[in-house]
Amino acid sequence: MSSKSWTLPRLSQSSASSAHGLLGSVRLTYAICAFLATCLHAAMRNMLGMIILKMVMPRPEDALVVPAELGRLTAGNITSTGRCGSPRIIFNPQIQETQLSGDLPWTRNQELTFPGVYYYGYVVSISLSGYLADRCSSKVLFLVSLIFEALAYILLPAMAHFNFEAAVVDLVICGLLAGCGNPAMYKLFVTWAHPTERTALLSFAYSGLLMGSMLVYPVASYLSNFGWELSFYVVGGVGLSLGIACCFLVYDTVEQHPRISDEEVEYLRQGKSQLGLQQQPVLRIPWKSLLTAPPAYAFILTHMFHTYSFLVIVQLMPRFMREAMEFELREVGFLSAAPYLGGICSKVMCILGGSYVERRVGPDQNCMRRMLYGICSILTTSLIGVIILADCDNKILVLVMFAFMMATTDMGFSGYWPTLLYFAPSFAGLLSGLANGLAHLSGFLAPHLVAALVHTGSKDEWNVVLVTLIACNTLAMLVFAFCSSTNLQPWDPRSRKEKNGSPRAQDSNS
Repeated sequence: MSSKSWTLPRLSQSSASSAHGLLGSVRLTYAICAFLATCLHAAMRNMLGMIILKMVMPRPEDALVVPAELGRLTAGNITSTGRCGSPRIIFNPQIQETQLSGDLPWTRNQELTFPGVYYYGYVVSISLSGYLADRCSSKVLFLVSLIFEALAYILLPAMAHFNFEAAVVDLVICGLLAGCGNPAMYKLFVTWAHPTERTALLSFAYSGLLMGSMLVYPVASYLSNFGWELSFYVVGGVGLSLGIACCFLVYDTVEQHPRISDEEVEYLRQGKSQLGLQQQPVLRIPWKSLLTAPPAYAFILTHMFHTYSFLVIVQLMPRFMREAMEFELREVGFLSAAPYLGGICSKVMCILGGSYVERRVGPDQNCMRRMLYGICSILTTSLIGVIILADCDNKILVLVMFAFMMATTDMGFSGYWPTLLYFAPSFAGLLSGLANGLAHLSGFLAPHLVAALVHTGSKDEWNVVLVTLIACNTLAMLVFAFCSSTNLQPWDPRSRKEKNGSPRAQDSNS
C-alpha cells in the first residue's frame, strides 16, 4: 500500500517534456513578489532592534555600567574595567554617545521593550488571517497587509515624537497589519507553485526574512546619520510602492490572471491532477481530528520553539553586539548584518537543491526531514555553546559563530516549514496562521525576559539568554523527531478526493 502524501512524484514519474520553465513565468513573478514583501516585512520588523539605539537620547546612569570606584577620571577620559574583565578606555563617553544617539527621553525599560510591542498586534492578526486566508481572497489580505503597514510605519516617527504611548499604539497597528500577510502569502503558493517546486520557491520567498534583515541594518544605520526618522520614511515608502505594484501582479487563481500562458495553466493543473489536488472550498473544519493530530502539534510546537531562537537573534543582535561584545555604536549596524550571510547561503542551498532532493526521496519524506532538522538543531546548540564560552575579546569568532548559527537555524526552518503543505494542504492558511500566532508570542515576551535578565549588559548576563536558546532548540528537535509527518492526513478533504478516483489512487488500486 502506498503512502498517501500530498507531495511530489519521483523522478521516474515526472515527465520532463511536460515541465514549464520558471523563467518568464507567472509562478516566478509571484515568488519574486512574495520575496520582496517578506523582505520589507522583515525590514520593518527587525530594523527596530537597531534603530532604537539611535532613537533614544543617552542616559547619564547608563554611561558606565561599572561601579564608580573602579573608574578613574583623567583629562576628560574614563579608564575602567570592561564588562569582560579587561581594561578599556572610553573617550568622553557621554559626549560621544550624544553625537550618535537620538532625542527621545525614554527609559531603559521602554527602550528594551518597544521593538517587541510590534508582536502584540502580530500574534492576534496572524491567527485570524490564517482562518480568513482559507475562505476569502488571499490577494486582498496580502495587499492590505503590505500597503497599510507601510503607511503606519511612515507615521511612526511622528507618533514617537508625540509620546511613547502613541508610538506603542502605532507599532501595534503595524503588527496587526503585518500579520494579515503571512498566511495569505503562504496559501497562494498552493496555486502558484508546482509540487516539484514548492521547497525551492518557498525557500526563495522566505529568504526575504534574512535578506531584509541583513540589508536593513546597514541601510538604516547609514540613513540615521541624516536623522533616525529617515529610515522609517524610506523603508515605509518602498513597501508602499511594492504594495501598489502587486495589485497588478498577484492573483488568487490561474483563471483570474490576465497574462498567464495556456502552457503554464496546463502545467499547474497537471501537477494538481496527478496527485488528486484540485482546488476546492473548505466548508467545514474538522476541529476534533485537527486538534488530535500529532503532525499538527508537531508543526505548531516546532515552529514555536524554533521561532523563539530566530526572534531573539534578530531583535536583540544589535544590543548584544553593543553591550556584551562592546562594539562601537557606529559599527553595530554593519556588523549585526554579517551573520545573515550564513542564512543567505543556507537559502541558496535549499533553492538550488530542494527540488532535486525531493524528487530523489519520493513521497515518503519523513525520515529525510527529521534527520535534516535533527542535524541542524545539534549544530545550532553547539554553536551557541561556543558563543557562551567566548569573551568580548573574541569578536571575530563570535561573529563567525553567529553566521554559522543563522545558517543552521535557517536550514532547519526549510526542513520543517514545508511539511504543512504535505500533511494538511486544505488548511495551510489556518494552521500556518495559528502556528505563527503562537510562535510570535515570544516576539514581545523575549524583550521582557531580556529586560529582567540583563541589567548592566554584561556578557555573563547575556549568556543566560543564550542558554534559553539551547533549551528551545532541544525541545524543537525532540517534538519534530517524534511527532512530525509529511503523509496526507485522512481528515484533509484532499485525501477523500484522492480515494475517490484520483490518478494516484487508481494506480495504487491497480
